[in-house]
Amino acid sequence: MDPTTPRQFDNAYYQNLKNGKGLFNSDQVLFTDQRSRGTVNLFASNNGAFRQAFVNAITKLGRVGALTGNQGEIRRDCSRVN
Repeated sequence: MDPTTPRQFDNAYYQNLKNGKGLFNSDQVLFTDQRSRGTVNLFASNNGAFRQAFVNAITKLGRVGALTGNQGEIRRDCSRVN
């Protein structure tokens, strides 16, 4: 989601936020809101910290149990049950 390095997995997204170039208002708020500005600054200046946080988040997400078979469903519209 960053136009400067669209084919690279890097911290340019956060650098863009610091420069006022967030693609969406909801993205830019990550920098303008004091509660998340420190994280944006860290990730913008430290690609290693960004990558480690990503690894931690994906690992945690991998622990979420997915419903399969008759226990779950793939929704045609995410806001409604099929």
